[in-house]
Amino acid sequence: MSVKMSSRQKFKNIYQRRIPHHLQNQLVWYVVCDTKEEPTGDEQNGLVSSSYANEEDKGTTGHLSKKPKPSNCITCLDLLNEGCTSAHIEKMSEVIKDGDYDAKCFSVVVSLPLTLPLRIHVVWASLLLKFPEFSKEHRSEHITLVKDVWKNVVGPKIESLTKKNFLTGQNIDFCLQVHPTYLYDSEDCKILDKLCSEMFTYRRQHPKKFSKEVYTRSAVDQVLKSFSDEELIKIIPEPPPSKAGLSYEKMFCTHASVYVAGRYNKYSRELPQTPWFVEGERRIESSVQELICHLVTTEIKADSIKFSSSGREDVDVRCLGRGRPFVIELINPHRIHLSEAEMTKLQNEINSSTDEVKVNDLQIVSKSDISNLKEGEEEKTKSYCALCIIPEGHDSQLLDQLKDIKSLTLHQKTPLRVLHRRPLATRNRAIYKLSTSPLDNHFFKLHLTTQAGTYIKEFVHGDLGRTTPNLGSILGQQVDIVALDVEDVELDWPPARNR
Repeated sequence: MSVKMSSRQKFKNIYQRRIPHHLQNQLVWYVVCDTKEEPTGDEQNGLVSSSYANEEDKGTTGHLSKKPKPSNCITCLDLLNEGCTSAHIEKMSEVIKDGDYDAKCFSVVVSLPLTLPLRIHVVWASLLLKFPEFSKEHRSEHITLVKDVWKNVVGPKIESLTKKNFLTGQNIDFCLQVHPTYLYDSEDCKILDKLCSEMFTYRRQHPKKFSKEVYTRSAVDQVLKSFSDEELIKIIPEPPPSKAGLSYEKMFCTHASVYVAGRYNKYSRELPQTPWFVEGERRIESSVQELICHLVTTEIKADSIKFSSSGREDVDVRCLGRGRPFVIELINPHRIHLSEAEMTKLQNEINSSTDEVKVNDLQIVSKSDISNLKEGEEEKTKSYCALCIIPEGHDSQLLDQLKDIKSLTLHQKTPLRVLHRRPLATRNRAIYKLSTSPLDNHFFKLHLTTQAGTYIKEFVHGDLGRTTPNLGSILGQQVDIVALDVEDVELDWPPARNR
C-alpha cells in the first residue's frame, strides 16, 4: 500500500537524497507551494517528483527514462552548479595568469546580481510562513554563505591551475574579482517598486544624486527589511522566474597598493614638485613627481600612482641637504617582490636619468608607516638659507640687530601669491633660530630654522604688511629675497639606507 508523504517529510528528504544543487531549491519551492501531484513510483516512497529525480536514477524505470528539462536554480541562478564548471574555472585561472602578478597567494571576491538577495529573501519568507518551527539560523547571512560555498569550491581548483595559494578571509592583498551578471536583473528588481514605489521613483528623478543607480544593494536591503514576511508574500508571493543563468564575463584582478618611500633633492629652480597646469594648460614640461615616479611605476607595473611628501617647495626653490621625505602609493601593482639590491638599482636608474633630481633611501614601506609623513606636521622644523638684498645698502650694525633675536612668533595671512588656491586665514608660525652672513653692502644670507608651514619669502619682504613682524619691519629697511634653498627637513623617516 502506498503511503503519501507530508510536505515536511518531502522537504526533509530533498536534502537527504543526493539531489543536484540546481534542482534542490526548485524542489523546496514546490514543497513550499504544496504541489498536489499524485505520487507514483519512487514518489510513493516519499522521494522526489519524477521530473526532478536523482540524475543517478535516470533510465532505471520506465517513467524516468525521459531526460528532465534543464532548470536554473531559482535562488542562486546556478552559481553553485554552472558557476563551478571546469570551463569557468579555467577561464578564471587564465585571468590570473594573464594579469602577470608576482603575488604568491590569492583570494576570490564575488559580487552577485541584486536579484539574488531578493530571490533568497522571498524563498526564506515563504519557507518560514509554511514551516514556522524551521530554524531562522543563517537567514541574514545566506548570501554570504552562498558566496563562501562557491569560493571554497572554485578556489582550490584555481590554485591547482595557477600554482598560487588560495586563501580565504579578509585583507588578502591579491584578489580575483568575479562579477557575475544576470540579463534580467533590472527587470527582476522592478518588482520592488510594488513595495516602495516612492523611494525608487525619487531615485529615478535624481540620477546625479544616486550616480544613475536606481537599484543598489543597500536600497534593496532597506526595502526588504522594512516589510514583515507576511506583508512581503502578499505583494510578492513567489520569486521571479529564472529565465537564464549567470554570465561570467566580468572578471579582473586587483592587488592592494604598494608604498615606496625615500627622500629627494631638487637642484633646479625651474621645476615644480608636481605637474603644473594653469587653466588646463601645462606651464612646465616636467616635475619632481614625474622624474621619480615614471621609472618606479614602470618597474612595479602599477596602474596609477599617488605622490605625497612632507611639505613642498616652490618651483624656484631648491631642496638640498638630506632631502625631502616622500612616499608613492602604487595602485594595483603587478610586481611587489623587490629585493634591496633591486631597489638600489632602481634608485641609481632614477639618479642617472636626470641631473635635476636625486633620490636617496628608496625602499618599500608598509601602509602603517606612511602616517609618519603627516603626523605632527606643524611640530616639524625646517631649515632654510635665503639670499636677501637691501637695495639701499647696509652695514654690519644693521644686521647685528638680528643677533639678539632668539625666537620669533609670526602672524601670517594667506600670501597673495597663493590666495587663489588657499583659504584666507591668519596663521601663527614660529622662527626658532635666525642668523645672517653678509656678502657685500647689499646682499646677505639669512639662515633660519622654523616651524613647518612658515612662509619664508613673505617673512623677508612682508607681503605688503600681511606678515608681521617681517625682516623689513625689524631692520627698518626695504628687504627682498633673491633665492631660497631648503637645507633640511627634520624628519627621520624613512630609515636611512647605505648610500
